[in-house]
Amino acid sequence: MSGLRDKLNRLRGASSPEAPAPKSAPPAETLQPDLPAGFGAIGVELAKNEAGPFLLRRIAYPLPFRHGKHELGELLTRAGSLQPIAERQNGGSVPVDPYRLLFLDTETTGLGVGTGNVPFMVGFGYYAGNAFIVEQAVIRHPGEERAMLTYLLERMKDKSHLVSYNGRTFDWPVLANRFILNGWRKSGQPPGHLDFLHPSRALWRKTLPSCRLSAVEEARLGVRREEDVPGSLAPTLYFQYLSDGNPEHLHGVYAHNEKDILTLASLSVHFGRLLDGEGDEEASMESEELLRTAAWLEQHGLTEVAERLFERLTEREEAGEAGWRLPLAARYKKAGRLERALPLWRKFADAAEEAAAPAIEAHVELAMYYEHRDKQFLMALTYAEKALELAVRRGVLARDKAKRDVERAALQHRIARLRNKVSRDERKLDGIDTNT
Repeated sequence: MSGLRDKLNRLRGASSPEAPAPKSAPPAETLQPDLPAGFGAIGVELAKNEAGPFLLRRIAYPLPFRHGKHELGELLTRAGSLQPIAERQNGGSVPVDPYRLLFLDTETTGLGVGTGNVPFMVGFGYYAGNAFIVEQAVIRHPGEERAMLTYLLERMKDKSHLVSYNGRTFDWPVLANRFILNGWRKSGQPPGHLDFLHPSRALWRKTLPSCRLSAVEEARLGVRREEDVPGSLAPTLYFQYLSDGNPEHLHGVYAHNEKDILTLASLSVHFGRLLDGEGDEEASMESEELLRTAAWLEQHGLTEVAERLFERLTEREEAGEAGWRLPLAARYKKAGRLERALPLWRKFADAAEEAAAPAIEAHVELAMYYEHRDKQFLMALTYAEKALELAVRRGVLARDKAKRDVERAALQHRIARLRNKVSRDERKLDGIDTNT
């Protein structure tokens, strides 16, 4: 940390002395700054509070305002629908009120959460009256960090949840470290979180090429950025600004951070709609995504909405093994609804027999069902023998010999047992006393 602080000080001059922690920080006042024109061109002003000066940019978006396919004002009536996420992430939660949400995104000098990583820009958004406000606080040298953090704490005073994308494990831990390093032993009651990285991964990790915010917003929110500065370049551009004092290096960073905050609000609307059962893309969802969406809703207590999606999934006809059928069948089996699981296993089994590297799970499930539930031992034997045949075919491509041998041995044991049962049934039909 000391090395980074020394580097910043050399580039921008000695830092101002740290002020004592204010008991209640007043709102920042904007000054008539002697700032380079490059800051004024994008609305950046010099702000000041009891802890000192810092840079502040404020943009108001009067509602209605649309970011991607969602109108941000919709969250004013839909925020309560996010309550299941808040309770799951926080182990309980106060009611989700749109006016008590702070949408947070930081730009930092590094990637870790250690003390050497400095947030040079803290961007946040919030609803105020009939507008969505985005504010971005920036430090020009380490001596301004305390003032920036003081301003953030002031904005957080009446907020119940931080809305973020990986904020629980990155943005907030970084900020908490900076609070401590700047003299606050406690920054107040830890905020609740609505971190949308985790729901995004739950729904889309197998259907999108990436769950980065930029990928999610384009694929699911219809947001397309033109000439966007990647977040990974933000530290480099910040150090370029510190080196030569040219604010234009930061223009792209400001724009990127602003769009991230707007996307957080749009994503909040998106998940609110899903939790309300008003997702309007079910028909166009890939089956894997539909399965994951239904399972996610079920985890959050929306059983009726989830069941409707599961029902739609069972109606789909797809070529190939369609891997979603196995977990869906497993769900129905666990619920005791074998009449729902059977057709899924049969479809998967039929497709597996045509595959080059077939899965045998459906055949095994059907063998168990017909042996233990339906007592059709010949049918069970047919599926078990077919499973062994497929296992041998797949074994040519398998690398784990030990696992392959255990799998075959289990199937051979099942087949032997079923052959005995089939033979016993045949002798009964022939009138032979099997007990002699």
